[in-house]
Amino acid sequence: MIRVGICGCGGFMERGVLPLVTKVDGVKVTAAFDQDAARMNKVGDQFGISRRYGSAEELIQSPEIDIVYIASPNAFHKDQTLAAAKAGKHVFCQKPMGINAGECRQMVDACRAGGVKLGIGFCYPFAGAQQKAREMIRQGAIGKVSYYSISYSLGGYNKDTVGWRCDPKLSGGGPLMDIAPHLVNLGCFLLDDKVQSVMSYVRPDLTAKDIELDAVALFEFTGGARGLIDTSFVRSHMHTYSIIGTGGSIRAVGTMCWRISGSLFLEADGKTRDVPFDMTEGIEEEIRQFVQAIEQNREVPMPGQAGLHAQAVIDAIYKSARSGKRCLIKD
Repeated sequence: MIRVGICGCGGFMERGVLPLVTKVDGVKVTAAFDQDAARMNKVGDQFGISRRYGSAEELIQSPEIDIVYIASPNAFHKDQTLAAAKAGKHVFCQKPMGINAGECRQMVDACRAGGVKLGIGFCYPFAGAQQKAREMIRQGAIGKVSYYSISYSLGGYNKDTVGWRCDPKLSGGGPLMDIAPHLVNLGCFLLDDKVQSVMSYVRPDLTAKDIELDAVALFEFTGGARGLIDTSFVRSHMHTYSIIGTGGSIRAVGTMCWRISGSLFLEADGKTRDVPFDMTEGIEEEIRQFVQAIEQNREVPMPGQAGLHAQAVIDAIYKSARSGKRCLIKD
């Protein structure tokens, strides 16, 4: 039995993660910590988590856990990961991996030195729709890919509705820290490539007191394809992506969410058809595969390097917006 201790008992854990972790064979959540004791006790009672700690440090040192699942505010990810690695605990860290790429490098190095696994919570590639889209691309269903675009907005996100996610001291930024890491990672997954440069527009500038509200960034991949991400906390709620090749395109609508939903379309030869896909739930599958990697002592499917690359791209988006120039990715 692989035992998990969670740092952070917020809404994502309560509604999105814990109901699905219970479906993974050989895994049990045995411990929890949250700075809000009432919230921790509510979640603990709901999911039968008996051990509850007054600090992240106490949880990390507990002999009753094998994995530290970090779902705390972004500003704490690095220190909690470093402490877990030092304690010999495997780490599963939610996105964004860190506040900047420098933090991510420290996290990768610490887990490597500690001999523990480091997985990052990029759940979208594990879902059935994205698995099917990648399979079609690899099979040449749309020819050589030249362009992709992903749009994801969470309208209505503000300090009153989502708290710390709009506090730059805790989050590090707005939709570029909350949503864009997923979008960067998904683009890399679908194209099986990495981003090498970026140009961007961010509004307004990120400050020590206020976050950005929306951003658009144009990517160049190492294989020559171009990509566009568009993300916002003020536009209407929606998520969709398109991949365009020399022989057609793939379009997904509503497939990036906590639960299985949405539609996938293949447009080729002047026709559009629905594409069926497996009803694989991304969050459940990413945990299953992370645990299997521990049990089988193999590379985790979404390792720290993936989180580092995504954050290096996010850093470059902010830099490009400030400078008005194309920025190269250094990860």
